[in-house]
Amino acid sequence: MKLRIFSALAVLAVMSVPAYAEVTDCDRIAAHPADPDKVLPGFEGKNIDLPKAESVCRAVIAEDDRRARAHYLLGRVLFYQKKTPAAILELERAATLGYRQAIFVLGFVYYDGTQAPRNDCRAAQLWQQSIALEHPWTGFYLTDGYLDGRFKACGLKLSDADLERYYQLVVSKIPYGESEGRLELLTRKMQARRDAIAAAALQPEPPVVPFDPSKYSQLPTECDRLASHGDDPYHVAPGLEKPEMDLPRAIEACRAAVKADPGNPRLNYLLGRTLGYSGRGAEGIANREAAIAANYPQALFVIGYMSLTGVNQQPVNVCRGAELIRRAAQQNRIAGQLGFVYYVLRGDFKECKLRKDKQEMLGFIAAARKVAKGDYYQNLLADKLEEDLRALP
Repeated sequence: MKLRIFSALAVLAVMSVPAYAEVTDCDRIAAHPADPDKVLPGFEGKNIDLPKAESVCRAVIAEDDRRARAHYLLGRVLFYQKKTPAAILELERAATLGYRQAIFVLGFVYYDGTQAPRNDCRAAQLWQQSIALEHPWTGFYLTDGYLDGRFKACGLKLSDADLERYYQLVVSKIPYGESEGRLELLTRKMQARRDAIAAAALQPEPPVVPFDPSKYSQLPTECDRLASHGDDPYHVAPGLEKPEMDLPRAIEACRAAVKADPGNPRLNYLLGRTLGYSGRGAEGIANREAAIAANYPQALFVIGYMSLTGVNQQPVNVCRGAELIRRAAQQNRIAGQLGFVYYVLRGDFKECKLRKDKQEMLGFIAAARKVAKGDYYQNLLADKLEEDLRALP
């Protein structure tokens, strides 16, 4: 499930809802003390006359169905009475009207799972809306749940900057004395995360082992003759562009070549290439991975690029693509050397936890110039990338 940070829609929701300054009888009997938009101090649930509050809040809503806070408070008292389906309907109505406490509480109902089926992904969706409205307790639960791995299956990706921003919202808006120890726990978790990131940054990377083609057969096969890529530094037969390839014959030849020599990364890469060009890329993913595992430079770059774009049925994974393109650069593949710097400067990899060292990237550019030699356009790109890179602090 792909989740997006709620922004423009949340703003429109707030703009479309009247101000919440009006005090109603529903507020007087059922206000929540932790609601950031409350107009009265509020009551804990145990101090509310729930049947009376239900009746009062229903009467307030009958006068004006667009009273978002009244819908939320009615949902609250219904929930306390374990009238869960009716409570969820009221919370959804208040959430639709843009009431941030209702959006948060509705998410909590699914996150908690005691009165409704637990659904962490639904909670995450709702909390992305309420965090965009700067709801303080959303900041706590969204951050805490993310650090505990509750949203791993939901496709939710929060950057370190997101987590720090949400944490600052929590500590600036929620008094420690009202958090019952939860803020202290979150503070310890955040510090542990910071420490782990700092420790990982200090770990030296293992030395780069240059790809050694001599480990594998260099004898041209029918697969090479039908599917070689002209830009592959280790091709052993003249390269062909896609329109020049007989794809059915190439697939057959490359399957046979891989069967005869399954550990050869060049042949695995070529089988993946022919399947991808034939609209059958998913069939060749295992072959692509075999070429990557052997650090085959062409595969590192090409599959890294495909991971950014999803072409040829390669699963999209930007940070995996970043890692592979950097490895291609380390293996002296010019497309990786210039491509990695280009994507870093463009901001494509800003959420990825991999090394983006200025000096290393300047080294990639210098190495690319040696490979490019007199190629005007490649050198022109190298000049522009170096100029932009040196301008960075």
